[in-house]
Amino acid sequence: MAWQIDLSGRGALVTGAASGIGKAIALQLGSMGARLALLDINEEGLEATRREVLAQGSGEPFCMPGDLALERHVVRAVDSSLHQLGEIQILVNSHGILRRTPFTAIQSDEWDLVMGVNLRACFLLCKNVLPHMRERRGGVIVNVASLAGRSCSLLGGAHYTVAKHGLVGLSRHLAREFAPSGIRVNAFCPGATMTPMVTECTPQDELERLSASIPRGRIATPEEQARVVGFLVSDAAVNITGACIDSNGGTIML
Repeated sequence: MAWQIDLSGRGALVTGAASGIGKAIALQLGSMGARLALLDINEEGLEATRREVLAQGSGEPFCMPGDLALERHVVRAVDSSLHQLGEIQILVNSHGILRRTPFTAIQSDEWDLVMGVNLRACFLLCKNVLPHMRERRGGVIVNVASLAGRSCSLLGGAHYTVAKHGLVGLSRHLAREFAPSGIRVNAFCPGATMTPMVTECTPQDELERLSASIPRGRIATPEEQARVVGFLVSDAAVNITGACIDSNGGTIML
């Protein structure tokens, strides 16, 4: 039996779609035929992604700006996406923020911000999408965590590491709880990737040292990471749930 990589007609909600890995995932799933709902706080970047999705010949995506750390924004975004798509068969939580503050310098408001965006928002999105998936007896969720969720962050602070570990744990728990409803949940753990989130807060000489430390010899591109997510949400990965899928170029996890 041939693998089914075609996502034609499937409703996919992708967060963090304005840039980086989230944008690449939106383009990847669109190229596979998915009907897209795209969420991000960056309205200008979201519009740029919409134009690129159209330019590659995919259908018109539904785009909605909002702060996913706020529950009312998440509820509105999920309800609007369901209205536009009819159903959400795929949820990819790929939003996130990075802060490099040393542990003893982290203030409570910064801790809450990083945890709110990187972990709490994923909890809220899953909480609002899963009842719909359970009602229709199927669906796929991919939570984009990080190498930091398997080890510790190479670039971010302790709050980033803790949030990504929490996201891995959330994914594993949901996979077990919702497997009887035909729902798959996986954590995707990319290593260093050449995204604006990384390049804007990392000096060039540090990026070069990081690249040299990766056994494969370079930092990954967002498109390379997006192809892994495309596989995970497809029927080719039908038996994969509760997994943490690493894509880090062979980086050793301490």
